[in-house]
Amino acid sequence: MKKELHPVYQECKVSCACGNSFTTSSTQKEIRVGVCSQCHPFYSGKRGRVLSEAGRLEKFQKKYAGINYGQKTEV
Repeated sequence: MKKELHPVYQECKVSCACGNSFTTSSTQKEIRVGVCSQCHPFYSGKRGRVLSEAGRLEKFQKKYAGINYGQKTEV
């Protein structure tokens, strides 16, 4: 292997926007992330964005109610 070709693998501090931080190894000294396992809805069990999207189906059904798109009507 050639010398000084590979980057230095060192200890790295990862900090999240929620305030959580932890240490890992990387070629960078510091990494900043927007979402981590402490604040991500999948890992934390919080619904977050899913709640803000509630009612979309009802809104769609209300908007397109009465349009039959050529389907046969029941007699």
